[in-house]
Amino acid sequence: MRLLYTTGSPFARLARIALLETGLDARVAKHELTRAKLYSPESDVLELNPIGRVPTLELDDGTILTESKLILDYVDALNPGPKLLPRDGSDGWRTLAEMGQALGLLEGIVTWMRALLPPERQRAVEAIAREAMRVNRVADALEGAIAGGAYTGRLNAAHIVLGTALGLVEPRLPVWKWREGRPGLSGWYDAIAVRASFRMTEPPTM
Repeated sequence: MRLLYTTGSPFARLARIALLETGLDARVAKHELTRAKLYSPESDVLELNPIGRVPTLELDDGTILTESKLILDYVDALNPGPKLLPRDGSDGWRTLAEMGQALGLLEGIVTWMRALLPPERQRAVEAIAREAMRVNRVADALEGAIAGGAYTGRLNAAHIVLGTALGLVEPRLPVWKWREGRPGLSGWYDAIAVRASFRMTEPPTM
């Protein structure tokens, strides 16, 4: 298998962390691209994935998987240990519910970041305000959820998504002071951020 990714993509990071946490990382060849290469007409991704996004996972039989959630599903299907994303309802669908909330946070952060990039910056005031409101609303809900015992127990897919989302903020969106007034969420992130898989996949600063 071969994984095409950029170090700055939080969606590719989801797949990279899942591979590390499941012990499958050694079975996958890594093909890192720069952001400039990814978005160029000569991007290596385009040979496999006409959408042109990462992560892109090439299987041994030539099958191409795209989109982080689908790749996460595939990795978990190969996972010989406890599943990151239980599909039998054995956890009362709690992981799916928590993962959905964490994905919403991640998507809001990414949209906010993109709106701050030139040359769209002057045209994106409304988008910035909307996404700032969205991610603060979600972060407040997460603070309450964690206080109530959510996002606990053995590492699962929801934890990976939430950790990836929060880990994107300080190096890439420092304008958002998400820790202020959210000690529970802040402490939760500090605890997961020391895991080897998170340290090995830290995103670069802008």
